[in-house]
Amino acid sequence: MPTVTYKGVFYESRRTDSKGVWVRGKPVEVSQEWVEKYAHTLGKDFLIEGYEPKTVDLKDDGIPDVAWARKDILKWLKDNGVKTSGSYITKTAALDLVQSHLNPTVVEEVLNEKENTEITGSEE
Repeated sequence: MPTVTYKGVFYESRRTDSKGVWVRGKPVEVSQEWVEKYAHTLGKDFLIEGYEPKTVDLKDDGIPDVAWARKDILKWLKDNGVKTSGSYITKTAALDLVQSHLNPTVVEEVLNEKENTEITGSEE
């Protein structure tokens, strides 16, 4: 659940979404929908934590891009069998893994041996 914390210079700030006030330093739980509706009205004196925007597929191709939410990129990686490290992975690193999975590096092997041209059967 997202939280909003007022961090302005005054002890209280009037709320625009309801009757009441924001109290400096006191986190208030809000819904995802609330953040999407009111976040643009808060300004620089507020800290919003725990909110991830909805995933939007820029190319509408089902492949993660910068508009995707981090959690959805990680789910796509898991669903496609891509292993991620056990530690925290950033959105940028996850997108790099997507690109590596879709465009694997091809290593060409050069054979230095001559082909064996012996005839193993009877050919006429």
